Amino acid sequence: MMDRQYNVYFSGELLPGQELAAVRRRLGLLFKADQATLDRLFSGQPQLLKKHCDKPTALKYKQAMERAGARPLIRRSQTNKKPSAAQRIAAIAAQPAADKSKREAAPAVQDSTGLSLAAAGSDVLKPEERQTREPVDVDCSALSLSADFERLSPVPPPPPAAPDTEHLSLGPVGETIPTLPRYTQTLSPNTDSLNLAPEGSDFSDCATAPPAAPALDLSKFEISPAGEDLLEAQYRDRDKPKPPDSSQLTLES
Repeated sequence: MMDRQYNVYFSGELLPGQELAAVRRRLGLLFKADQATLDRLFSGQPQLLKKHCDKPTALKYKQAMERAGARPLIRRSQTNKKPSAAQRIAAIAAQPAADKSKREAAPAVQDSTGLSLAAAGSDVLKPEERQTREPVDVDCSALSLSADFERLSPVPPPPPAAPDTEHLSLGPVGETIPTLPRYTQTLSPNTDSLNLAPEGSDFSDCATAPPAAPALDLSKFEISPAGEDLLEAQYRDRDKPKPPDSSQLTLES
């Protein structure tokens, strides 16, 4: 089943109790938008922020915009049915290899938020940011390929023969099978010397006596005054530094 896709819009509507200037500033930081882009977002016409995204992505946009004080619009996107896996593989096989120079020259796609999307296949990392992998020379001289359909493991021994059950038969339901042992002997212990105590009897004399408290010499100990520091200065907790201010940071999706 194809996952549902959603489009995220914004038409300039604010949440209750929010001020326009504050929401405009927060959205500018959230989307890194310039003043012209913010003017379009608050023009009163629905502006597309994210299209054809899955439900978790749409919810992330919704939560981020609501934290900024804006009310987003989430609508189902009208997308065509995705091709099957076989159709996608056939399309990839039939497509010729794209020229890298043409990909680099392809213009970036820009939406209403001022964000741009690089062309497919573009190099987005700088040369110093890319990982370099040195080729590994593996010695395969001791390896060889077996013939087609040749067995690589020894043939396992044949399974044991099934037991002979021709002399066995099923008895009717409920039939007593005389060959099985029957434990019919019942135990009858002698309880003549036992009786029940009256209701409310005290059985505390049957409990084990608690151990005697040990004799401890506490004459060398004394109680410190309330609020006195018991630890030496080197063992006391030091004040923890305050966490850095991260209010100017934003999370890009």
